[in-house]
Amino acid sequence: MNLKHIIISATVLTVGILSINAIKKGEPKDNLDKKIFTVTMTELKEGAPAKKGVEDEMEFKAGKGMFSQFLFDKLEYKWVKYQITKDSTYTDEEQNENQWIEAEISTTDDKDQTMIMKCVVDNFDISGEIKITKKDKLKKKFEFSGKEKAKKKK
Repeated sequence: MNLKHIIISATVLTVGILSINAIKKGEPKDNLDKKIFTVTMTELKEGAPAKKGVEDEMEFKAGKGMFSQFLFDKLEYKWVKYQITKDSTYTDEEQNENQWIEAEISTTDDKDQTMIMKCVVDNFDISGEIKITKKDKLKKKFEFSGKEKAKKKK
């Protein structure tokens, strides 16, 4: 190996080590990362009253996506990438600072069905809707709402 290869190898190694240290393990990568919400899913049908909702948990992990047991059981969706479209804070009437996050999730499965989910997280509350379409025709529609699950203290 000549001097040029040694310098390049040392530089790559140094940048790699610094990059690993820059991302502290366990810290959230975005404001939805590592959050779990307990929600009630309700299927909406045109011209019919809403049925009783189904309890579910929605889990968010940056880099992996969003997982819902309900969506997995009903439509076989595993981890689906999400995109935060709005992330801001606001002050309420009691001068408390609250977080407002809007996210979109969409995917198309092997049956050519497209799931589009939009959700809003207002501090510890989550709400949104899920539309399942095929060839731009609405097949199913769900609404959900719930609260963030309390984290266990170590």
